[in-house]
Amino acid sequence: MTNDNVMTPAAGSRPVPVAVSAVGAAATLVACTVQPYLPGGRDYLSSLGIVPDWAPWAAGVLGLGVALAIARGVARRPVVTVGWMASVLLLWAAVGVVFDAFRAFFWVTGIPAGDFAQVDWPGFLTRAVAFVAAVALARVVLAYQRVTGAGCDRCGRTAGAVAWQAVWPGYAACAAACVYPAVKLYWWLGGEFGRSADFKETGAPVMSALLLAGSVLLALALVRPWGRRLPRWMPLLAGWTLASAHILQGLIPVFAGVNRMLGGPELPFGSEGDDFLVIMAVYGSWSLFGLSLAGAVLSYGRRTRTECTQCGY
Repeated sequence: MTNDNVMTPAAGSRPVPVAVSAVGAAATLVACTVQPYLPGGRDYLSSLGIVPDWAPWAAGVLGLGVALAIARGVARRPVVTVGWMASVLLLWAAVGVVFDAFRAFFWVTGIPAGDFAQVDWPGFLTRAVAFVAAVALARVVLAYQRVTGAGCDRCGRTAGAVAWQAVWPGYAACAAACVYPAVKLYWWLGGEFGRSADFKETGAPVMSALLLAGSVLLALALVRPWGRRLPRWMPLLAGWTLASAHILQGLIPVFAGVNRMLGGPELPFGSEGDDFLVIMAVYGSWSLFGLSLAGAVLSYGRRTRTECTQCGY
């Protein structure tokens, strides 16, 4: 166990898998390099000014730097700070990967979706690699914090510490999950407030209703006793996957705003009017749902965890 002034993990600590973050960062740089030369590119994200061109490059370079710093024993605080900065930049570079996944689903299944069945395959590759790299780097930074911190280097717990456990994030996720399906239902019933000109659905929003039901069931499984009957890995895997997707989607207006403040193009949405209000409500609800669900998953994991084999807590 060490502190911020000590450069290396304590003797006997679990090794930090720095190679994982190094490979992820390097793969991001390779994907950025080859993307312009790959066929099948379609511009449905870059022209919106959400992600600056330099973001994936900076994220890849910083990620490699963090891996090298950990291997060389650089002081803990700058490694952790730069590591989380690089993780956020990688997430920024990955914005839109959820849209890519949905487009790929319609492309593969052949379900009629118009232009939404067209996929920017080169961009999808870069965004997917950046997302995987962000997750990998975040896990490495967390592992490094544990082996150089005051708690157990395997589980992060400290003697006598009370783990945060709460069920309210699960119920908050249930409430936030209702916003987007409610908007779609309102439009389908003929409502015009905030209705996008691109919204051309003629049938009932069945898919949105199914997603709502699944999201609510998952959130409840994380906080209700009957959820304990499921294999522990199922709610954890489904919860983190769904939370990550919604947080990433919900951050789109935030990243677009930051890019604009840094000198990027005008925002793809105005600051006034019905469209702006609905965009904020929809993307805001996705963020709230993702964050609430992440809190519910974290609490569920702590309530159901077993005793650590290393520290006994």
